Amino acid sequence: MIKLILVPVGGSESDPVVFETARVVAQPFAAHLDFFHVRVGVGEAAEHTPYMEFARGEALRNTMNLLSEEARHRSVDGERHVRDFCDQWRIPIVDMPAPGATVSASYTEESGHAPRRLIAHARHSDLVVMARSTRANGLPHDLLESVLRQTGRPVLLTATGQPARLTGTMMVCWKDAPEPARALAAALPLLGQAERVVVVTVDEHGAAAAHGPEGVVRHLAWHGIRADALVVPASGRTTAEALESAAQGCGAGLLVMGCYGQGRAHEILFGSSTQAIIGKAELPIFLLH
Repeated sequence: MIKLILVPVGGSESDPVVFETARVVAQPFAAHLDFFHVRVGVGEAAEHTPYMEFARGEALRNTMNLLSEEARHRSVDGERHVRDFCDQWRIPIVDMPAPGATVSASYTEESGHAPRRLIAHARHSDLVVMARSTRANGLPHDLLESVLRQTGRPVLLTATGQPARLTGTMMVCWKDAPEPARALAAALPLLGQAERVVVVTVDEHGAAAAHGPEGVVRHLAWHGIRADALVVPASGRTTAEALESAAQGCGAGLLVMGCYGQGRAHEILFGSSTQAIIGKAELPIFLLH
């Protein structure tokens, strides 16, 4: 069951798709949307701003002033985005769980080390909904990887456009390993809402038949979830390319993938394939390390 969803607030153009994705997920479970904004300090933002090391004198002062002003705007805009969104969908703002099966929300802003504060909040949530990073925003470029690696919580990475729904076809990217198994277990509440589930294995070396997706299909059946098994030959393609083709072929609206990351967190499912899919696929992706 998903009851508490952490929704990071950027105060930027990515907020609408993140908010709407979180709302769509929350509806079937009457979950609480925990909107959370970290006001990034100027020094922290400067550390993650490209070419800052080359700024000197007046240019440095101007850049620092600009970063401070951007942080202020994100704070003001973020709170406004949350208030307008909750007004639009008539979502009540509450501090504690209230009786009744309805989506609720709260808003919190903190200052300080953004990744550390976000990770701490994520550990107290059932799911984190995040946007893909498209530009410098004062946060580390590997924030997603840090959240995945250090929280133990699943992340739903939003689509690049406004999601129509998350209840159509969901595709489980399967490999016989612990990480995909954990992702599958965490995604069960969402998979139970799908109209169709497809479990896909990419057969790279002719070994998929021994540990293919049929066992996953049987597992899901015990949860009342009907799924189809699909073994896709690599046929000279990378695993990422084969998965993207399978997702297009079955009309997937959501991908479920497990994450590796022993040393470098982006070395995720099927080696670097998840990183390639994150960079190219326009679908929401459910991830768990």
